[in-house]
Amino acid sequence: MKEQIVIVGFGWVGQANALALSHMGYSVSYFDPGSPSRHYEKTYAEDYGRLTRLKSLREIDSPSTVYVVCVGDRVSEDGVQDISSIERALVDLKGAKGRVVLRSTVIPGSLAALPFDFYVPEFLHEKKAVEECITPYYFVVGRNTPNIPEPQFFAEWQKRALRTF
Repeated sequence: MKEQIVIVGFGWVGQANALALSHMGYSVSYFDPGSPSRHYEKTYAEDYGRLTRLKSLREIDSPSTVYVVCVGDRVSEDGVQDISSIERALVDLKGAKGRVVLRSTVIPGSLAALPFDFYVPEFLHEKKAVEECITPYYFVVGRNTPNIPEPQFFAEWQKRALRTF
């Protein structure tokens, strides 16, 4: 049985991951407190129809749930990085039964005190982000929690990637 994927944050990175994983055959839901527009509607309209919007973050929490946190950071004009949105999402998932994957461009060292199981850096280009999630050029995985199994889709990404780290 394939895992149930929950994308946390449905901006362009969250949508790219959701659409790619759905396209790869996974059951994908998403949670976003806002009302994001559909960034890839022209190409992936059918895949959007297979995604389920959740009313609450842990609506389908179980040991087979994989949360993929795609919440962005903000950088001020003077270069100060604000990761408070990422922190809130991860704290809200603390104690969840499922595994938590952080998909971000934030340097992992600045997230060391936060609760997540795996870190997968995001190297996406906005216009081709879905395709780059389906077939990543680089697939990099960091592990923050020992002795838990990697999500099944990691193996698929690893096979499809040009290089894996």
